[in-house]
Amino acid sequence: MPHPPVLIAGAGPSGLVLALILLKNGVPVRIIDKERTHRIGSRGAGLHPRTLELYAMLGVLDDILNNAGKIVPTASYDFGELVPKSTMLLLKYHEATPDVPHANTAALNQDRHEEILRAHLAKLSCTVELGAELRSFEQSADSVVARIVKTAEDGTQSEETATFDWLVGTDGAHSVVRKQLGLSFLGETRTETIFALGDIKVEEGLDPNFWHMWNVGPKMILMRPHGVTSTMFNFMLKGRSEHLMNKTLTSDEFAEEFYSLTDRRDVKFGEAAWMSNYRPNIRMVDKMHQGRVFVAGDAAHCHSPAGGQGLNSSVQDSGNLGWKLALVHKGLTPTDLLDTYNEERLRVIAHMLGLTTALLDRNDRGVGEPGKKEFKMHQHGDAMRMLSVNYRGSSIISQAAGAAGAESDPYAEAAGAPVQAAYRAPDAPELVPAGTQGAATRLFEVFSVSAHTVLVFGGDTDARAPVVDALARFPPGIVHAVLLLGQEHAPPSDAPRFGAVFEDRAGHAYRGYGADADALTVVVVRPDGVVGVVASNAEAVEQYFRRILIAV
Repeated sequence: MPHPPVLIAGAGPSGLVLALILLKNGVPVRIIDKERTHRIGSRGAGLHPRTLELYAMLGVLDDILNNAGKIVPTASYDFGELVPKSTMLLLKYHEATPDVPHANTAALNQDRHEEILRAHLAKLSCTVELGAELRSFEQSADSVVARIVKTAEDGTQSEETATFDWLVGTDGAHSVVRKQLGLSFLGETRTETIFALGDIKVEEGLDPNFWHMWNVGPKMILMRPHGVTSTMFNFMLKGRSEHLMNKTLTSDEFAEEFYSLTDRRDVKFGEAAWMSNYRPNIRMVDKMHQGRVFVAGDAAHCHSPAGGQGLNSSVQDSGNLGWKLALVHKGLTPTDLLDTYNEERLRVIAHMLGLTTALLDRNDRGVGEPGKKEFKMHQHGDAMRMLSVNYRGSSIISQAAGAAGAESDPYAEAAGAPVQAAYRAPDAPELVPAGTQGAATRLFEVFSVSAHTVLVFGGDTDARAPVVDALARFPPGIVHAVLLLGQEHAPPSDAPRFGAVFEDRAGHAYRGYGADADALTVVVVRPDGVVGVVASNAEAVEQYFRRILIAV
């Protein structure tokens, strides 16, 4: 029996999301993980709006949100005090809008997050193969030969050699894939800063409706509840006693460190689910793929947890790589397209490392009292929601003349038109199938991880005809052409030539995209939710796809 074409080594969020994207593109995968059981623990619990948007396209968002909670206020205490001196939201609250329906960060423990993603994989007849460790690989011009050591439940091991078309390492900061590729992993390890992390039961004394923080520089402790109905809290402790500095704490040792820092012996602890030590590593690779082998997530970059960018950036690595790898594997595009994974993601990651390191440095200097200037660094700016992350300067994105290239800020908001190439495609609700009284949908339910969505606004049938003719020449399944009509517009004669026709019943799409019913506007949305081109004619659309496809 032949092996699937893609081997994914590592079953954290980045590996699971990549597997889902490839499977939805019709590309079989094998996903392995060296651990013999699924990991437990909350770890990276913040899912930012940009990740939620990708999950909407991937079809997993409802299950994520049904299990997630919101970010609750943080209560800050003085030593020994039962009543907090202040409470505040570390993340600014944003009202949802038609174009940004998922405006705030959701809180979901990573073990539950991964469990949900695995359940969606199972619906596609794919399961994570536990106890299977990639030990080495060799690649040639047309394949990758992987050596995999499998550990059975009784501890016995066996070795397998298998051949794949592609290998993706999502195998963490100690990545075997990265090391064997010989990629640089330059940066620094903050040996002077060591955190104790873990999940521990709080039997009484802490309200799960709040995060709880004590900051007496250089010591700090943050207790984050798993949920308002849970007795489990995630903790981050900095500045423990010298004799405990380099060991993993026990539950009792953590409790004593907590009491020493807070003088809150009214808080009663149970057992810890897990504990570990953490030193901030701030590193990234010089490239994210070589030949037929790729790295993503922590295998490609690691950084301070400040700002909660790590897990989210890892998932977005997979969003960028997945559709490109699928097109190349199917022979629909040159392998050169895979170079844009490096081109687009490296500059985003480099900037992200700068942002999160700056937050870490400010924290190391002490936060002061809430409300004072030095405390405000804990209120992460809008950039941390990642909605403005962009690929300006990308060689495959059609941009306006004079648009900044690699030197531009990949976290900066777009200035000018509401929708621009290289930025996220906004949502728009209340789209009704034209000529019907059918149920309304929204753009995030129309976009797909397995096709480019071509949104056609305005114009008449003559103006639209060259665009539709051009799209008809593309290989089947590459594009999903969507005609968006203005309010109270009946289906036109060319409606059957589109994959879907919607009436913008409330006008959100036309307003959000800056379109006019009297003028043709075409917006091509990539399978990762990024705008590829905003055009007013077929030539510009074809020019974009010539950068993507072998022949159009």
